[in-house]
Amino acid sequence: MVGSKVDYCSVNATAHYSYDWAQNVHVPHSDQQVSKIYYLSPRKVHLFGIQDEAVHEQINYILDENEIIGKGPNGTLSMVFDGIKRLNKGEKHLKITCDNAGGQNKNNVTIWFYLYLVICSYYESIELNFMVPGHTKFKCDGSFGLIKKLYRNTTVDCIDHVVEVVKKSSPTRLNKAQCYEGGKGFQYLDLNSVLGIFFKKLSGLQKYQHFLFNAANSGIVKVQMNANGIYTEFNLLKARKTNASKITKEIKSLSILILNPPPLDYKRQEYLYQNIRPFVRDKFKDITCPKPT
Repeated sequence: MVGSKVDYCSVNATAHYSYDWAQNVHVPHSDQQVSKIYYLSPRKVHLFGIQDEAVHEQINYILDENEIIGKGPNGTLSMVFDGIKRLNKGEKHLKITCDNAGGQNKNNVTIWFYLYLVICSYYESIELNFMVPGHTKFKCDGSFGLIKKLYRNTTVDCIDHVVEVVKKSSPTRLNKAQCYEGGKGFQYLDLNSVLGIFFKKLSGLQKYQHFLFNAANSGIVKVQMNANGIYTEFNLLKARKTNASKITKEIKSLSILILNPPPLDYKRQEYLYQNIRPFVRDKFKDITCPKPT
């Protein structure tokens, strides 16, 4: 759990995490789906998963429509950061696998984020690997598949029912559920704005597939176009070598701004109340489709 004491970089081992967004699920949902709702837009529930591939444990972030700041780098990496803290067992080294989606993963904020992690001594080294274009299925999708299989055969009236589906989807209970809970479950961080102060953009980022970060070389990333290819080294710190130690000290003491998701706009609330509420069982109508405010 976040908050439990973890001695980072204390175990000479390597963790391997993968993460991805799943296709949205909708509330309400019935295993005997009413045909009319098929043409409507029910309440969306977003799913994001980060998996520890060594034990196949996956933390699934379950987000209501009014609990998401978008699927860009701030939204994605805030959950990655929270997941890393929850899964971390003190390993010195980390391997990360994710897909090539530029808006979510393959961008400069992601590179800055992993530079930040090694500078702050969460790990001694990090290896970031993007999947080859055209290959989009990996470990997370197996866990998402278990969730979707149970969801299709379950009557769901509110987000708490989605949480229960996630928890029950894996026979060995390896699919965990994590909610936002108004910021009590985890927090969104403005990583883009803060890290952009200290790091430069990597030119030609999209052509590289593999990235190496090492605590011994603060601000430096080694990049590779293909597996077993030649590594090229880039210093992304916005500082001369003489000021590097001062800058890394500032990075270690960073205070990162917390972001809050925007509320549902009135028009969307009104749509849910008028069009979706009739399909929700009475007990859950005011939870999923309350009167607009």
